[in-house]
Amino acid sequence: MNMKKKVVIIILVIVAVLLVLTGIIMYTDIGQEIKIFLYEQLELPKENIKIEELENVTIKYTYDGVEAESFEISTTDSELIEMIKEISNKKLANYSGSLMLAVLGKYTVDIGNDIQIQFDNYDEDGYVRIVNKDNSFLTKINPDILKKVVDIVDQKLTENIKIFETDKITISQKDNLEQIEITEKTAIDYLLEQCKNVYIKEVNYEPSIVTPDYQIDFNNNIVLNLYKENEKGWIFKDGILSEAYGLNTFETIIDNVLENNKTKREMFTTNSIVLTDHNKTIEITDKDSIEKITTPLIYSSIAIPEWLETYDITDEYNNGIKVKINGYEYLIPGKINGVTIGNRYIISEDGKISLCFPLVSIDEYINELLGNKVDKSGGTTIIAIP
Repeated sequence: MNMKKKVVIIILVIVAVLLVLTGIIMYTDIGQEIKIFLYEQLELPKENIKIEELENVTIKYTYDGVEAESFEISTTDSELIEMIKEISNKKLANYSGSLMLAVLGKYTVDIGNDIQIQFDNYDEDGYVRIVNKDNSFLTKINPDILKKVVDIVDQKLTENIKIFETDKITISQKDNLEQIEITEKTAIDYLLEQCKNVYIKEVNYEPSIVTPDYQIDFNNNIVLNLYKENEKGWIFKDGILSEAYGLNTFETIIDNVLENNKTKREMFTTNSIVLTDHNKTIEITDKDSIEKITTPLIYSSIAIPEWLETYDITDEYNNGIKVKINGYEYLIPGKINGVTIGNRYIISEDGKISLCFPLVSIDEYINELLGNKVDKSGGTTIIAIP
């Protein structure tokens, strides 16, 4: 082979390699990660913070709401402190001019020397706002720091809600003599979780109590008075009145409790559930397992929008997981053309289809019962509304 042919072959190989690399960068997830990495390293401005000797940090948590309350926790958690130390003197990408992300600072970690780490919720990418003396910028840090902070705050919130612990909750509505009792563990656990958003202020004035739209009685000498579309209400604890905030956190379960509760209870009360996934069928008779599935359905929202009356769910049904409860099926649609469908359906014996919004997600638990590997990576999800 002469030199000219060798040069041509080398050039063709180089061109082919470049085309492959271009394809990888343009059209694959790895390529997108490479582009993001290069953008962050080469184009974004960099910031660094200097952390002095660190022995403890102060975490401030601010409740949601107009008249927000807050509390502080001082911690010497060694794992958290070591992770925070690792960001000292590192080049941190400044996203402030390139990413529209508002950070209110629900969680604020004060690490001294006029330096704070602020974020609103745990984010797996680790986005935070760092306040470094007079400089404030949006950046990314180890997301394990965020998770650790959230866990520390959650321990305090869990301690705070012990006053609400109960085995029976009664919900009543103004101008309606019927009361609904909640005794299912899953529903009570949900309500107690919502109590983490509630904060209480002592009353130092003579209040005028208006008849509440709703009342939640925890049957342990604690009663909440709630008013429609209002985060503020009242709490009676051992007969002592205080202001209560964050009560709109209960709106979902109240709406679901008062929406055809008797009918839904008849639909989903059972001693046996049959789960079917493709060629696999299992029967569930364990009382606790059944309760974890049926309770979110009893306290679900069920609706039939107009578009659903002519919508074809054949592919979603054939590829999905069916949960047989009495004469009804709860359908978790399978992926269609690689896309996860977000709708959940209730199908009656006569083929009538309804959209179902369970109180809490039961899909992961159903997949675990079926022995399926649960994909927690996320991905594209669509709500199929034509």
